[in-house]
Amino acid sequence: MDGVLVNSEPIHEKAQEIVCQQYGLDVPKTVTPTFKGWTETRVYEYISRHFGTGSATVEKLIAAKHSVFASLADELQLMDGAMDLLQYVNDQGLPLGLVTSATKSDQQRAFRNLGLISYFSSIVTVEDVTYPKPDPEPYIKGADGLGFAPLECLVIEDSQYGIQSAMEAGCHTFGVATTFSYDVLEHVGAHGVFHSIRDIELYLRELFSLNTP
Repeated sequence: MDGVLVNSEPIHEKAQEIVCQQYGLDVPKTVTPTFKGWTETRVYEYISRHFGTGSATVEKLIAAKHSVFASLADELQLMDGAMDLLQYVNDQGLPLGLVTSATKSDQQRAFRNLGLISYFSSIVTVEDVTYPKPDPEPYIKGADGLGFAPLECLVIEDSQYGIQSAMEAGCHTFGVATTFSYDVLEHVGAHGVFHSIRDIELYLRELFSLNTP
């Protein structure tokens, strides 16, 4: 979801800055890029361990982040080309699933605000798994929710952990360089890497035209 469908990274960073200010956590801006692709639990465990003042538990910081993020939800926007890609895949009659490290409340809020609910027949959030990305469990569950084997699924991911998760599950995996660089995603081993969502749509259009009698 984040970085592929929804341009939420700036809002997450803004909410994190507000929470850190509230609790007197001096987290350098140079550290923030390290958190891309991490679960919130991992992010705030790291912040608490390295920059904590003892004034708040990890659970309290996460709860505060959810509250602030919810208050900023109207600022969420779709990634460039995301709706066109969804509509094209939907027009081909292909089922779509979402596998995200976001919480269910954040996922539902984003889908409701941006009109995405009708496009997806299977949704897996971080709360639906025991082991989040980069473990393969999320994508194994995502494929199962669609009624397909992982090897029959194409995954589009923007992060290293997501690509690792999808590939270890056995999915054919594309990386899109919206969050991490093209070189980073290529190095992780994605089957294909694209500069944008629109490039993936163009590729799929060409692929389907070649396979249409």
